[in-house]
Order: sequence, then C-alpha cells, then structure tokens
Amino acid sequence: MYKLFIADDEQLVVETLSTMIDWNASGVRIAGTANNGKQALERILESDPDVVLTDIRMPGMSGLELIRGLKEKGCKAECIIVSGYSEFEYAKEAIELEAVDYLIKPAELEEVSRTVTRAIERLERKRDPAGNRPELRIAKALDRAVFTDLIVHAKHPSFDRAPYERYGQFAAIVIGSPAALWLERMKSSGVTDALLGFLANQGIEVELLYEQQKVILLCMAALEEPGSLPEILLAAAAAFSDDGSPASDNLALSFGIGPIVSGIMDAHLSFLAADQACQMGLFFGVPVTDGNAWPEVVRASERWLSDWSEQIESFTRYEQKPFEELLERWTEWGRGRWVAPVSLKKTGIQWVNRLLDLVERDFGIKIGSVIGDRSLLIEGLLEAPDWASLQKQCLDCAQGVQFFLNVTKTSLKEKVVQEIKTYLESHYHENIQLDQLAERFDLNASYVSNLYSKSTGQTILEYVTLLRIQQAKRMLRESSFKISKISQNVGYDNQRYFCQVFKKHVGVSPGQYREDHMIRVEESCSS
Repeated sequence: MYKLFIADDEQLVVETLSTMIDWNASGVRIAGTANNGKQALERILESDPDVVLTDIRMPGMSGLELIRGLKEKGCKAECIIVSGYSEFEYAKEAIELEAVDYLIKPAELEEVSRTVTRAIERLERKRDPAGNRPELRIAKALDRAVFTDLIVHAKHPSFDRAPYERYGQFAAIVIGSPAALWLERMKSSGVTDALLGFLANQGIEVELLYEQQKVILLCMAALEEPGSLPEILLAAAAAFSDDGSPASDNLALSFGIGPIVSGIMDAHLSFLAADQACQMGLFFGVPVTDGNAWPEVVRASERWLSDWSEQIESFTRYEQKPFEELLERWTEWGRGRWVAPVSLKKTGIQWVNRLLDLVERDFGIKIGSVIGDRSLLIEGLLEAPDWASLQKQCLDCAQGVQFFLNVTKTSLKEKVVQEIKTYLESHYHENIQLDQLAERFDLNASYVSNLYSKSTGQTILEYVTLLRIQQAKRMLRESSFKISKISQNVGYDNQRYFCQVFKKHVGVSPGQYREDHMIRVEESCSS
C-alpha cells in the first residue's frame, strides 16, 4: 500500500482530504499530517511517504521550501501542491521543483484523488525505468505519458525534439463540459474528428490528450503570418462550442485558449492558462474563454477580494437590507465574469460567515438550529460546480436565516425574557453575575443584557434591585428582624450600602419606613 502525507495550515482541509476520499480503494493510506512546514518536514522524514500533498503558505516553512528541504534530505516522495494562490510565479517554482501538479483551491476531491494516482504512476515509472509494466510496452502509451508529463505536469521527459523544431508557435486548447458522458458523445458524434480536421485545413498540427475528464489539444504551427494562429484557434473554438450548430451535438463544450509560446518545452505555460480559462468558462457557462486574459483576471480578483473583505468587516450588526444590498453587489460582480471562480467562492464564504456570526450574536441563537452544520454549508460553497449553484446556495442561506428570524424572533425574545424574570424572582438575593446568567440560558452576555433592556425598559440590575427593595419593605412591615438581617436576606452584605439603596428608591431609610408603617397600622386599627 502506498503512503500519503498531507500538510496544510487549515485543519478543516487536512480532515477533508484525509476522510472524504476513499484512499483504501486506491491502495493508499494516510501516513501522517501536519499544520505547519517545519512539523511536516520532520514527520515526512520519519514516515517516509510515497506522495506528499502540501499547501504553499504555511507557518514555519512554505510548501515550496518544504519540497526543497525534502529534496536536500534525499526524500524521493512525489510532491503535489494544493494552494489557494494561482500566481504564475508559484506555479513556475513548483515546476522547477518537479512537483507532480499544482492544484488551485478549492480543488475537487476527485481531482485530488486522480492527481495522487498519477503521482504513484510516475513513481512506478521511476522505479521501473526499463518499462516492464504492460501499459508501457506500447509505444503510443509511452508517448502519451511523455506528453502528459511535458504539458500537464510541466516536467522535462526525454524524447526526440527534432520533429517539433520546425514549428515556431505552440498553444494549448483545453475543452471541458458539464454534460453527462460528454467525452464519449464527443468522440462518437464525430466532433473530435471534425475539430482536428478544421485545424489541419488551417495548417495546424495537433497532439491530442485525454486527461482529468478534459480534452487537451497541443496546437503546433509554422504559419507565414504568425499573428493569425490566435484567430484560427478562437474561430475553431467558436465553431465547435455549444453555439447551436449540429457539430456541437448539444454538448455545451467550453473551450479555454492558451497563449502562444515559441517552444515545445514551454507548452505547459500555455496549458496552465488554457486550463484556468476552461474552468472559468465552465463555471460561468461561457463557450470560449481566452487564457491570455487570465493573469489580469487573477490580479483583478485579488484587488476585488481585498476590497470585499474590508466591506464585510465594516458590518458590525446584522440588518436585512444592507446584507441584501451586499449580496446583490456580489452577484453583479459575478455576472461581469471578470472574477476568478475561486475568488467568488471565497467572498461568498466570507459573506455567509459574517451573516451567521452576526445573527448568532444579535439574536442569541445557535445558528446550527437554523442552517444545520455550518461546515457542510461552507463545503457546499467550495464545491459549487458553477455560478448558478454558488448564487443559489448563498441566496438559500440568506432566505433561510431571514425566514427563521421573521417567524421566531419575537416569540423567542418573549420566552427568553420571561424565563429570565422568573429566574431573577427566585434568585434575587444571590450574587447574580451577567455572564453566569447568560451561560444558564445558553446565550452571550451582551445579547441577554440588550434583549432584557429593550423588552422591559429596565436593566437586569434595576429589576433585581426592585425585587430586593420590595422584599425588604415586606420584611420591614411583617417581621421584627433587625435591619442588618433583612439586608443580608435580600442580598446585601453591606448594611450601609443597603440603607443607601433603600432610601434612594423609597425616599426614607429602612428604619423610618418601618416606623411610618407601624404608625399607619396603629391609626387604621384605632379608627
């Protein structure tokens, strides 16, 4: 069985990757986990895993530093990066460190599993350089492995480069689709052959790969007019995407077009951009997306994410209208389709978390009773396959919260206030602390204080004082207890302070009140 090590500073990510994938089915077991780079380095060297799955930004040591450190220590494990950062500089350094793949969060669990499988396959190829495995005895399979390593995984395998030197331009096209069995339908309907024929008629040679439920075309050209290649690729994508033409077979194909590079060894750079463009097209339902714009999309997304975070943090209290306006602004940005899907998901999660936190605080409820397990809601947002699904989940959350509050908040408040009053009437003589009172009702202290004040027009302390004074007046009238004893009985250890409070509220001292009351009783009896 192969051993897998997972390193990520977010424990939720570690737990999800460890438990939500059936590793046993792939012949893999978890050898260990870590939440920071230094810890990961030590544990990996101890456990000697076959594959390491690591985030980039971790405390103590980054994922890239971790991989570099493992190589220096002679570790032979294949490394995979799963990161929330899609900058090309990170990807470039990962390539230089020979990482198997660079996955962008939120990565689909199926994609992570497939990437680990590819890492194991590559490990086996290294261990068996003679190619004794059956699938490597076929030259075509070997060619596919070479091109997959070169284009998808950005490796530098050994192969004859001479046939490719006559081409001055290389570009990748990545095709995906949300349709069921789309790859089989694309092949059987003749769309693939028609697309390849279209490109061949334009003087473009194509290497075709099927990888990760995607079609990857490596387009190679030696055109007299170099500037015409991008136009040809865009025309091909437009012709064979789901534009209603018979050739598309209603497959809803999404084409990502990568930028032009000048050498076969740089083809992976075109693929990276094309793959991101394809993912963006699938998310927004766009047939053709130009990968040349991807770096600017990333920069715009980061600026937007920073601005959004400031807006979210500026909200200190939940009110329906402002949050609806904020959600509408988020929706407008998404409609513009100039935001990376991962950024939209992050901002949606920020909005949901802020909404739920403020509702919990302002209304004193446990949010799980409204929406269920919050972690499942967040996981659903991360795995949203498209923009419509992401929108719906956020809107459903907002509507669910609002419905709950509209239906229950009034009766809930009344019930809580009445329970607090009942408790105080039985315990007014005790040293009542606000935080203890809030804990008794499973609420937070500020909510209890604000709720009681708004509902009754007086503070909890004022009501406790009123109860104590009423009881003290009764005891002064109906008992012969000393004033010091009455003071203790109603909750005041300091008699002098009790007398001050009593006089402030009654207008006379306890002794004077007792004397005046006794005189009134005698007068009523004599009459």
